[in-house]
Amino acid sequence: MYRKLLSGIVACAGFCGVTQAGDVPDVKTGLWETKTTTSDASKPIQIETMCTSTALLQTLYDSRLKNSDMPCKQLNVTRSGNTISDQMECKFGDKVIKTKSVTVVTGDTAVHSEIHQDGKSTVVVSDSRYLHACPAGMQLGDYVGADGVKFNILHPEHARAPAKSP
Repeated sequence: MYRKLLSGIVACAGFCGVTQAGDVPDVKTGLWETKTTTSDASKPIQIETMCTSTALLQTLYDSRLKNSDMPCKQLNVTRSGNTISDQMECKFGDKVIKTKSVTVVTGDTAVHSEIHQDGKSTVVVSDSRYLHACPAGMQLGDYVGADGVKFNILHPEHARAPAKSP
């Protein structure tokens, strides 16, 4: 389940990681789709959806800043027009992972991010795009992972796997 939750958080990273002094991208409120690929051909494309808004992204960013238990810390962020460069360091036990990302925000309906891990050749690419208004039965923060896991990003403790078909 930890991996599934991490996948949801990574889907948000394309948005939340592009902040500067609490300034999140101004995105259209509604259902967004994020396609994540890696340069490792053995890894399948991951497609997730989430109902989001600028206010929700700001809440997630502010929460990340206040929570000292988060494994990842932002080291540096610079912004030039619609391009944001970010350096992060994540600590998982004794392992430290440093990443650099470049994110390009296109209007309020598209976000493209490329994440490079120091010392690794694998590149993670996420393309997020606005689809339409959140469908009936979904609320802001609701996330559906590539494997069908569902939860609200504000309450990941309520994550549930999809029902198995008979």
